[in-house]
Amino acid sequence: MSGNGKNTYKIALVGNPNVGKSVIFGLLTGKYVTVSNYPGTTVEVSRGICKGLNGHTEIIDTPGANSLIPLSEDERVARDMLLEDYEKHVVQVLDAKNLRRGLLITTQIAEMGLPAVLVLNMWDELLDKGMNVNITTLQKALGIPVIKTIATHRVGISTLLTSIPSAAVSNFSINYGNIIEEGIKQIQNVLHISTRANKRALAIMLLSGDEALEDTLRGKLTHDSFKNIQRIRHNVQKHFRNPLSYEINIKRAHFVDALVERVTTTSTKKRESHPFMRGVFFYFLVPAVSFLIGYKLMTLLAFLVSSWFQPGDNAYFAASCIAGGISSLCFSWYIYSRERKTKSTLSEILGSITMHPVAAFPILIVILWGVYKLVGAFGAGTCVDFFESKIFGSALTPSGGFDIAIPIPFFDTSYTITHVNFQGFNYYCGLLAQKMVSKDNILFELFLHEQFGLIQVGLTYAIAIVFPIVGFFFLAFGILEDSGYLPRLAVMVDKIFKRIGLNGKAILPMVLGLGCDTMATLTTRILNTKKERVIATLLLALAIPCSAQLGVIAGVLGRFSGMFFAIYIFIIGTQLLFVGYLSSKVLPGEPSDFIMEIPPFRMPKLSNVFIKTFYRIHWFLKEAVPLFLIGTLVLFVATKIGVLSIVERVVSPVIKNFLGLPLETTHGFILGFLRRDYGAVSIFNTLEENAGSDGIDPRQLLVALVVITLFIPCLANFFVMIKERGLKNAFLMFAFILPYSILIGGIVRFVLQQFS
Repeated sequence: MSGNGKNTYKIALVGNPNVGKSVIFGLLTGKYVTVSNYPGTTVEVSRGICKGLNGHTEIIDTPGANSLIPLSEDERVARDMLLEDYEKHVVQVLDAKNLRRGLLITTQIAEMGLPAVLVLNMWDELLDKGMNVNITTLQKALGIPVIKTIATHRVGISTLLTSIPSAAVSNFSINYGNIIEEGIKQIQNVLHISTRANKRALAIMLLSGDEALEDTLRGKLTHDSFKNIQRIRHNVQKHFRNPLSYEINIKRAHFVDALVERVTTTSTKKRESHPFMRGVFFYFLVPAVSFLIGYKLMTLLAFLVSSWFQPGDNAYFAASCIAGGISSLCFSWYIYSRERKTKSTLSEILGSITMHPVAAFPILIVILWGVYKLVGAFGAGTCVDFFESKIFGSALTPSGGFDIAIPIPFFDTSYTITHVNFQGFNYYCGLLAQKMVSKDNILFELFLHEQFGLIQVGLTYAIAIVFPIVGFFFLAFGILEDSGYLPRLAVMVDKIFKRIGLNGKAILPMVLGLGCDTMATLTTRILNTKKERVIATLLLALAIPCSAQLGVIAGVLGRFSGMFFAIYIFIIGTQLLFVGYLSSKVLPGEPSDFIMEIPPFRMPKLSNVFIKTFYRIHWFLKEAVPLFLIGTLVLFVATKIGVLSIVERVVSPVIKNFLGLPLETTHGFILGFLRRDYGAVSIFNTLEENAGSDGIDPRQLLVALVVITLFIPCLANFFVMIKERGLKNAFLMFAFILPYSILIGGIVRFVLQQFS
């Protein structure tokens, strides 16, 4: 501390992914944090003022990392922040039950010579597994304070606060063998730079072939120094068959393994769940949930073959009940037999079921159905209708009032507390505008035009339409994340995703894309390499329909037969895999390794879920809403100068002759550039108006909906693509998607014409 009593250091919060680091950051900083991109990257870094310490001590939440010799942009940012030239205390957060993985980073922090405090988080889960860690022995071996915490229950946080000022530099050193140690010394002699980080740590990183560090040091070292480093590395490498990075990691792993064996004890007796809770789980929840899974799977199957069954038919109901009963018996037998044989905890049983090679997939289908009902049906349906018609409404016509009624418990009545005669935000804006300018004035059109006004379309689209969808999706996403299900889902799809140049981690933005592609494109930042981020962005723009669009398409195709919806899903799914596979072969670069810890399956903590949802919605409002307004402004300008009319005339022959659709559907495709679900509705209405006596041709409708799904992304998503991937990459994707979607539509039309 300085003489005025204020801390002169900053606190860097470091740790592996999924260890509760963000929860601890929130407890240490409170509500007032800033989020910004690390310079020169798309990686976001959170900063705040640490509560409970003298002065104004800044705390920085570094991105999750599995190694400080980076394999991803997140890991590079975390490492570079530790190398920055200011005084810092490191608070490293570990998963207490996965000590080995966390201590590998501890050894690297120790080599940097940085004062640190070690936090063993999730201590309760360690005890649940029948394990224990000798804190005193570990503290002596490392020479730094070691704190045990349960962050979700605020246990140990006050002890952590008092321990940060006494952070210490670890007193151990790993011997890498005579040959490597000699190489380390030689590189240290070449590093004529001033840095707070230990030169030994820099030498080890450079000897490991850390190209990112070489880029960082490019302006500090001469060309001759880099040549000497490469020569030293080459001479040392000649003595080993494996890469030097592998040899160094093996030495670290041996040191950590020996330490973990010294400090960890395992008991055969695990902490058992309460007998009542186990009874409820085995005899009520398991049969009920498994019956629901079977029943719902049969319902979905009946939807796909609705020519056999119709909802309400006795055969339909009987088949669904039989499927539910069989599912209930199978699941209950499996779980009960596993519990009897292994004496597993409830968390372990649930975790194993959600990764079972057979049982995991019907569970996944029902979970996705539940998410769709919450996001697509309630969020994109009920909530969007309320916001769009009641809260915002039209700028030209009143929407009418509505009642707010409170139901009275135990009585078949409700009490109307008020009659709301609210005509809509846009309507009042229109009345105000008309007092200032006429309806035909360009300023009125700029803000309140029904098709491209900044308020009527841009703000309404962002707040009244996308906001409810994204909000409920983030809520569902937070529940799946906090329960530990998402990492299991990533493992399930990893083999499939490797075929398209991605890994299991890419399932997170793909699932998020079912809520909103705009936000999903922002979350592609979590992927490790530029190649993976480009492929994921392309697939989101091409083949992942948002929940609003998917809801419209399911409803429209479901009016004819669920089989048409199944064909639609098959076509879109095959295009996702095909384009992903081609992209993985064409784009340069290698896919990254898939490293993801599988946390225990746990009951989601609602406070954590709501906090995460709040911050993600705040992120959406900050990042996406301005893009919606910019996109609407661009559409307004393009309409006024006649660009859209020219585009409509140019593409009309292709729409009519190649896709076999009425010319009027061209407007629907252009409208889809602003809002995808509006485009789908417009196309359906156009086909309905142009239908003959036999009604809409479902094959024609299927072609149109396949094209509008594969068609160019909505304007807001396109601006995010520019922001995240750069102008050149975004336009290259645009130039590929536009003709490709029309080509696939033409092929689908040709194939369907062969069938009656």
